[in-house]
Amino acid sequence: MNKLIRRLVTVPVCTFLISFFYSTLFTACRPAEEPASVTIVWKNNKAVGLSIPRSLLNETHQLPARLKIQLVKSEEHSAVLGEFTIEEEVVLFESLVPMTKGLHYSVFFDNSLLTEIDIPNSSSAAPELLGVYPTNDTLPENLLKIYLQFSQSMAEGHSLMYVTLLKDDQDTMKGTFLDLQPELWNNDGTVLTLWLDPGRVKRDLIPNKKLGGPLSARERYTLHISRDWKSKEGIGMTVPFRKTFVTTLRDDQSPLPMQWGMKLPASGTTEPLEIDLMESLDYSLLQDAVQLLNANKIPVAGMIHLGAEESLFTFIPNEPWKEGNYSLQIEGRLEDLAGNNLNRPFDRDLSAKKSVDEDRNFLEMRITIH
Repeated sequence: MNKLIRRLVTVPVCTFLISFFYSTLFTACRPAEEPASVTIVWKNNKAVGLSIPRSLLNETHQLPARLKIQLVKSEEHSAVLGEFTIEEEVVLFESLVPMTKGLHYSVFFDNSLLTEIDIPNSSSAAPELLGVYPTNDTLPENLLKIYLQFSQSMAEGHSLMYVTLLKDDQDTMKGTFLDLQPELWNNDGTVLTLWLDPGRVKRDLIPNKKLGGPLSARERYTLHISRDWKSKEGIGMTVPFRKTFVTTLRDDQSPLPMQWGMKLPASGTTEPLEIDLMESLDYSLLQDAVQLLNANKIPVAGMIHLGAEESLFTFIPNEPWKEGNYSLQIEGRLEDLAGNNLNRPFDRDLSAKKSVDEDRNFLEMRITIH
């Protein structure tokens, strides 16, 4: 079974682990933060200048005389003419003519080499935000994760600079998302997982008691993605993105696969197997934690399609269905939008009696194709 997006992180399984997860795991395993770097400014697929973090410069007095951009040709260096603009966090250099693709440039500050940079030959188009998941416009107040899917690999390390959550299009919500380093990207850098602070989502933890939940029920929010976000090649998005949604009450119930509805295909065809999940489930996990096996317990090759706001799971086989028995294997870690998995709710009461299904690895459902 094709897996479009791999599992990026696993939700802890009890209050102690959640506390540990919140206060320790995301910091103890965190590598040293990478220093800010000079990036290329692109416009209409042309390298029109450089963005230089002010943290690399001790101060910006008499900047044009101290900061120099040079084109490197063999042993020769020729100055690149342009203008500097000082902004809050960066110094922007706009070259008089676009910088040449495939050539090498050096950046000097106070006659010391600051960095070297190559202008790539790629003619990549501007990156696009292909989707934001969950796609619902109504979400539980204890929503746990949001996925951003881009058309190409994006610059990493400062994603929250480009993500803003507004309440009623007026109030900017601070501290909604965890600022993780390293950030939770998939292998090719096209899908980012944003965690709403689990210490605030989960009641009875100190962050929740002090700050409350990241979201509140019966409110209207807008997620704004800035057009200033650039790809790894330094090309910015052409348009910003906005997603507006409203919130409902908390969801503290685990998914119930035994209540799912199925529309079975006929043998000898490549008709899809359609499963009504009865609720929206986690976009990434649906493509990684659900697997169809044949009678010999061998995975069936095919493609997954998610629809109806991630509440409809469709599997299309590569080869015609054979008559006989199949099994749908669902891992216990499959979650809904609030992080409740098959085995337990995300915000569970440790004083409650432990369920008999608390530690199951997967649930198997039998399917017969006629």
